[in-house]
Order: sequence, then structure tokens, then C-alpha cells
Amino acid sequence: MTILKVEQVSRTFPARHGNAPTRALEPTDLVIGNNDFVTILGPSGCGKSTLLRIVAGLDRPTSGRVTLDGREVTGPGADRGMVFQSYTLFPWLTVRENIAFGLRERGVGEGERNKVADAFIRRVGLAGFEKHWPKQLSGGMQQRTAIARALANDPKILLLDEPFGALDNQTRALMQEMLLGIWERDQKTVLFVTHDIEEAIFLGGRVIVMSARPGRIKAEIAVDLPHPRSYKIKTTPEFVQLKERLVEEIRTEALKVAEHA
Repeated sequence: MTILKVEQVSRTFPARHGNAPTRALEPTDLVIGNNDFVTILGPSGCGKSTLLRIVAGLDRPTSGRVTLDGREVTGPGADRGMVFQSYTLFPWLTVRENIAFGLRERGVGEGERNKVADAFIRRVGLAGFEKHWPKQLSGGMQQRTAIARALANDPKILLLDEPFGALDNQTRALMQEMLLGIWERDQKTVLFVTHDIEEAIFLGGRVIVMSARPGRIKAEIAVDLPHPRSYKIKTTPEFVQLKERLVEEIRTEALKVAEHA
């Protein structure tokens, strides 16, 4: 079943300080089916985060529309779980309270929401940290909490905007494996924005390549690598071949950005 449709969605930001309007996103079409894990890859400023924010209902398109299960997206909703690059936890809430926040807002009783929160705490490897404050956690642990918070609300689709971009390489690799493991068990529909080519291949079933601004979908590449995937797949000939192709796609677009800098 198709759950997400992006239909001719564009975004132009109004002129500011005497500058011309900025065309961030050209009319774009994208279909994401149930249980898909789709990664969006592109150079900086190509509109990939703009597209994700429109899907999340955090921004409105200049033209076109987004529908989820046939209903038009007009604002944020519990059917979409969003994880940002920055650690967007509530500093005055514990790990358990952060994860249970969406359930509390929906009126779920304390006992039930703690039960759900504790289940996700175990799944993301935070057992023993239930009562810790965000400031007591490492960056990777904070993002584990943010992902668990999004999943605990049981959204139809999980939206992630470069969630591992601020982490060191080792932590980033471990977080990729954790997220992929959750997807392989739950088959949650995921739309994941990244600028990291290896990350896009390792996580995705499809990689959407976007052009330099104004962004448009330049290519859509299937990742026919078996599941479950371990980090060792990154050294296989099939993975390397996909990476070489994507390096060329992205390099071409990055050069266009450099020419206009």
C-alpha cells in the first residue's frame, strides 16, 4: 500500500533584504510505499531538508501537495515522527519522560506510557538511564532517546533529518546499525535525509539523489543488498559499485554549487 505521495511540490522562499526570491525546490514527485526505507542524498542547500520539513508539515509548499494515506498534509501530526540533527530533547524531562512525552500529550495513562517508554529504552540500548537528564547523556545517547521518542508514538512514517550528522564516526556507525536493526524488526516506513553516501546506501532500500539548488530529483537508485545488513557489507563489491556511482552523481552536483559560490 502506498502511504506517502509528494505531488509536484515546490518551494520558493520570499525575497529578503533586497535579494531575489530563492527557489529551493523545483516541482517534485515522490512515492513512498508501506515499509519502505528511502534515503535522500544531495549536496548542501539542494532542498532535501526543505522537502522533509514539508512532508513533516513544518513548512508549506509553494505549489503541489503531500498526502499520507490519502489525507493532505497541512501541518504537523502524530502520524509523522520527526528526528532532527540537533538534540531536541526537553532538558527538564528525564529519558523516560522524554520518550513518553507524545503518549502523555495523547492522554495515555502513566502506567501504560511508562511501559511503552521502557520497552523502547531497552530497544535503543538505554536501560539503566531511565531517570537521567539529557545533559547527563552523550550525543549518541541523546539521539537514541530522540529516536525512541519518535517511535514510541507509533507514527505511520519516521522522518529523520541528518540525525547522526553531529556524531563522531564510530558513534555514527553504531547508530546506523541500531536504526537499521529497528527497521528490520518493525518494518517502519522511513524517510531519511543525509549528505553521507555510505550512510545512504547502508540504510536505504532506495536512494533519491537530488540536484544542486533549485533541488529536483535527479536519480532514483535501488539498493539491492540483502537483509539483515551488517557493517561488513560496506566492503563488498556490490556496495563499492553503488558508492562509485553515487559519488559521481553527487560530485557533479557539488561542482555546480562550487561554480556559483
